[in-house]
Amino acid sequence: MRQAFKQKLIEIIPALQGRVYDVQPPSQTAEEPYAVMALGEEIWKSSWAGYRQVVRIKLYAGQAGLAQADVWANALISGLHREPVTGAGEDTSAFTAHYLGVRDAEKLDTVTGKAYRTLRFGVYVPETEGDSAVPANGATQPEEWLAALVRWTQKQLGETWSIYANAWPAQPGRHAVLWRMSGCETRMAGASMYELRKRFIGHITAPDTTEENRAASALIEGFAAQIQLPLDQDKGRYMSTAEASADLQADA
Repeated sequence: MRQAFKQKLIEIIPALQGRVYDVQPPSQTAEEPYAVMALGEEIWKSSWAGYRQVVRIKLYAGQAGLAQADVWANALISGLHREPVTGAGEDTSAFTAHYLGVRDAEKLDTVTGKAYRTLRFGVYVPETEGDSAVPANGATQPEEWLAALVRWTQKQLGETWSIYANAWPAQPGRHAVLWRMSGCETRMAGASMYELRKRFIGHITAPDTTEENRAASALIEGFAAQIQLPLDQDKGRYMSTAEASADLQADA
């Protein structure tokens, strides 16, 4: 992952060619501009998101000035946030970076006396590379109700969207939805009948929040228009939507 991230930095800022260092440059007199990249510890987030690793980028602009550092910082944010990063050659890593913000506008390196900008990106790493993330057309099928929800979502949003079940893959794509089951319960509906209820949570990711909100609204409206989703049409088996809502402020 480290090498793939470095190469992406150089693609966005060609002036950093040969000047992206690990932890610190080889000498205090390293020619500027240059960048220092440090990988944080992998932190467990959840079974469906996996681990998150924070990547810190320090930009040293040198004589180009901090104004130029701001231009480069904005270029990195637009070029990396929610964008796929893929390794080359023997590096088979593939992931999507998420901009996590800047804690300080600028800092002074106490060792070299040079000013720098710091950017933070988060990279999510799945718990496994196996069948935990199941796309709509995957060979491994998820739980029956979840599989029906995946199929229905694909029809609602179209083929430009990738629909997953259970967990995010390392690189879900620019337009993707993840459905996961968060709970289930039974209720007695009569002397010899019971009702099975399952709760599902969906996560939507797109290049910008406008597209995410549009997709969320389309799904909520779709649930209202089609209350019953088919499980097995040949046998007349369906699941019914009891309630659907969207939180447009939540992080995908």
